[in-house]
Amino acid sequence: MKFALIRVIFLIPIFLPVVAKTQSNADDSSAYQTAIANTISIYYNQLGDQSGLYNGRLYARYDFPFAVGSPYFLSSDFNDGSIIYSGVLYTHVPILFDELREQVVTRDHGYGLQLVNERISEFSLLGHRIIRVVGDSLNENSLATGFYDLLYSGKSSVLRKSRENMQEKLTNTEILRIIVTHEDYLIRIGVNYQKVNSKRELLDIMSDHRKQIQQFIKKNRLHYRRDTANTLIKTAAFYDQLSK
Repeated sequence: MKFALIRVIFLIPIFLPVVAKTQSNADDSSAYQTAIANTISIYYNQLGDQSGLYNGRLYARYDFPFAVGSPYFLSSDFNDGSIIYSGVLYTHVPILFDELREQVVTRDHGYGLQLVNERISEFSLLGHRIIRVVGDSLNENSLATGFYDLLYSGKSSVLRKSRENMQEKLTNTEILRIIVTHEDYLIRIGVNYQKVNSKRELLDIMSDHRKQIQQFIKKNRLHYRRDTANTLIKTAAFYDQLSK
């Protein structure tokens, strides 16, 4: 522990001249803040297992199989990803997302470590950007606190929320455990997110360009029920073009 403390003290001054130089040459405060963020990110990535990322609890895998479905997001293995944790970006991090428990897990020296949800802003995994939303109890239109798959981000945005439940069925010889997944899709036009359950509801949300949206969906042969995510992504992007 003392060694780690000394290491931090001596490493930080190395970066200070770089930040100072960046500040003096920056065209604006945005470039300066970006340089600081990148510097801190590099610093923490170089710390390895001494960094603030590896401070979670041990993660326990399920000690029983699932007859149907999986509690994990896309893969039951660790995959290379990135994560913003306590405001710091970490890249090339082994990540496993347990959707059933809503736990983000990393790995250190072969052990799974459950990260603290409240410290996670977002993470990227297998081509998906997962953001953590903190609900507002004073706003009845606020989303529930949790992790959401950000499918599209522009002037408008589209989220997918997977809700997983485990059901148990007793047979003559064993207990079968089944994962049942329900997906909610939400779209933001303006300030608040609204749940979308059908093509009709989508058109109602985009009512100011209803005719153009209908034509776009028909022309591109989009089908809400069969391909919900793709339909929402393409429609939201088209809506943003119309709203410029």
